[in-house]
Amino acid sequence: MDEFEGIHPKIKVVRDFENKGDDEEEVRKQILLSSDDLITEDLFQTLVEKFHARTEDKFIIHIPHHQQPVTRVLSKLLPEEAQPPPSSYEQVGHVVHINLKTPHLQYGKLIGSILLDRLQPATRTVVNKVGEVGGPFRTYQMDLLAGEDDYLVHVVEHGVSLYFDLRNVYWCTRLEGERTYMLENEFQPNQIIADAFCGVGAQLIRAAKKMGCRIVANDLNPDAVEYCKESARKNGIDVSPGNFDVQCGDAREFIMSLGMRTSDSSSTDPSSDTTIVDASKLPHHLLLNFPLDSPSFLNALRWWPSSGEGMDPPPRIHVYTFARGDDERTEAEVAIDMVADGLLPEGGYTIASKFRGDYLNELGCNVKAREIRDAAPGKLVICVSFSATRTLLRRMQGDYME
Repeated sequence: MDEFEGIHPKIKVVRDFENKGDDEEEVRKQILLSSDDLITEDLFQTLVEKFHARTEDKFIIHIPHHQQPVTRVLSKLLPEEAQPPPSSYEQVGHVVHINLKTPHLQYGKLIGSILLDRLQPATRTVVNKVGEVGGPFRTYQMDLLAGEDDYLVHVVEHGVSLYFDLRNVYWCTRLEGERTYMLENEFQPNQIIADAFCGVGAQLIRAAKKMGCRIVANDLNPDAVEYCKESARKNGIDVSPGNFDVQCGDAREFIMSLGMRTSDSSSTDPSSDTTIVDASKLPHHLLLNFPLDSPSFLNALRWWPSSGEGMDPPPRIHVYTFARGDDERTEAEVAIDMVADGLLPEGGYTIASKFRGDYLNELGCNVKAREIRDAAPGKLVICVSFSATRTLLRRMQGDYME
């Protein structure tokens, strides 16, 4: 109703009106409006004509705190030096975590108790994120502000249940959209999906359960690997080699091993010394979602077979990396150059090359780049996707003959 635009505040309060007039059958409502200064005579006349509004004495409407936005409640309770109050938080299962700024730290318990009170029963624990994501397992420290000291969460994403301890693994709710994009636009039913940094496996479990994909995955964090397997089992997925195979180890060795998996079906032509390699066991997709350093792992593709059957179409590689634009290049162009340097360094490892996307496309790579999210001012997470063609792999292996 356009007539209420600008005069009905964000606190949308509607009350039943106790009808004391002659028409007791008429159902009427009280609606909270903003200051009288915004309600002109013409506007009021419109409300009377269109909604049969009545001219009555002013009423006092009591609004309990549970009907008010958290930020409004906090703005009333926090002192001036802590204004404005925290305005955002992330919910992971029953845990809410916020990033308190310095002025808010001494009021953390108060802020936590308000959030817990407002967000129950779905929320049982409120924590403050301390520091940045870091360490080999990409985790962060947290302080309990209110509620239970319990971090074993149950997250439901598009009908898939995930179980993990939030303190011990990396998790980002904001990547749900990216996971959905990959399932809807990149993966196909019954394909082989490989992931070198799988974490708790949200994307893989969804691909296995919804699309019948076979999974080959790895993570350095043993807790993440176990939670990935446990969640897969609880979703009715057969967790066994050849169907849903998750290991704990180094990502570079994992990528190399994907090429070596073809050796089981290799054979030697009896008329020559040439080994005929069946590359059908290579994955259709390989995910490298470690934005801090993903491109540096690409040289492990040299171990993939560059000849034989099973590479039509060639595997599609998806590399997530941080990138900052410069005076000459956009963030996407910088990310593509980082991938190119990871595949085929030009001028040595100390000299960065520029604008190499066309070069990769000459090798049949069909390079695409997408912006995923902001990481910091001027710093984006970019996904660079390309095809690991025979020509590219031969170049990586030192064969420059056409």
